[in-house]
Amino acid sequence: MRELIERFTYRLQLWQRERYDDYSPADPTALRNPLRFVAVLAVMSIILDATEPFVFHRAFDMVPFVRIAVALAFLILYQSKSQYAWHLVIAWVPFAFFGYWILRFTGYSLYQPRVHSSLAYVIFGMLHLGISLGIFVWLVRIREHYFRYIQDAQ
Repeated sequence: MRELIERFTYRLQLWQRERYDDYSPADPTALRNPLRFVAVLAVMSIILDATEPFVFHRAFDMVPFVRIAVALAFLILYQSKSQYAWHLVIAWVPFAFFGYWILRFTGYSLYQPRVHSSLAYVIFGMLHLGISLGIFVWLVRIREHYFRYIQDAQ
C-alpha cells in the first residue's frame, strides 16, 4: 500500500511540474529554500539593530554590530545559495546561547531587569535552552533538504 501511495504522489508531482512549467512561472511544486524563515528573521534583526539607537535612545555598543555583520554575511551566503549559509546558522545558535549567558553573568546586559532570584535564572535558563535546542534540532532536520535545494539550484 505504501508503495502505491509513493508512486501516486511521485506521478502527481510529475504531472504538476509538467502542467505548471508551461502555464505559470510560479511553480507550487518547486523546492523552496528552507532557510527562508531565517532570512526573514535576519532582515528583521538588521532593521531592529540599526534603528534601536534612534528609536529607543540607547547608546551604541558592540553586540548589535556583531549581529548585523553575521546577519549580512548570512544573507549574502543565502542569496548566493551557498552551503555555508546553513553552517553559519548552525554555528550561531550555540554561540548566541553561550554568548548571552556569559554576558549576562558578567553584568553586560544593561537594559534587562535584574531578577536576583536563582529560581528565575534556572527557569529562564531552561526555557532558553529548550528554545535553542528546538532551533538546533530543526536546523539539523532541514540540512538534507537545504543541501538538496542548493544542489538543484546550480
